[in-house]
Amino acid sequence: MRPAITLLALLLLAPAAPLLGQQKDQAPPPSGSSSSSSASGSSSGESSSTPNGAAPEPAADSSSYDPVSADEDVEVGSFYMRKGDMDAAISRFQDAIKLRPNFAKPRLLAAQAYEKKGDKISAVKYYKEYLQVFPKAPDAKKVQSRIEKLSGE
Repeated sequence: MRPAITLLALLLLAPAAPLLGQQKDQAPPPSGSSSSSSASGSSSGESSSTPNGAAPEPAADSSSYDPVSADEDVEVGSFYMRKGDMDAAISRFQDAIKLRPNFAKPRLLAAQAYEKKGDKISAVKYYKEYLQVFPKAPDAKKVQSRIEKLSGE
């Protein structure tokens, strides 16, 4: 009887254990510190100071900072975009932006999704936000030309 109770207690407590470890790993980097583990040789929408085209995150709003979930939202949004569900994709990209306010990649993808939907005004808005968050983007000229084309139509 005792082994069964012990096993039951372990099974009930096991799902909570990974959650406790995740909270510690998802804290934002301290303000004023530089990221030494950032990707520097990337090409699409990434900054040289942080991965995925994100500027350093503000430490003041650490309650909503969640880089793992933001990356997952971008991944799921990209999946929806490939499947042709632009509304679902845009929703996930907006979630990623809320979780990481200075994350450039979901802004670019949201702009592309809005453009595919035919919503030029929203596409231009997100293209401009992308350039504000990531002014030294390798594709800045291309994005600027998209803004000009969409604004002129």
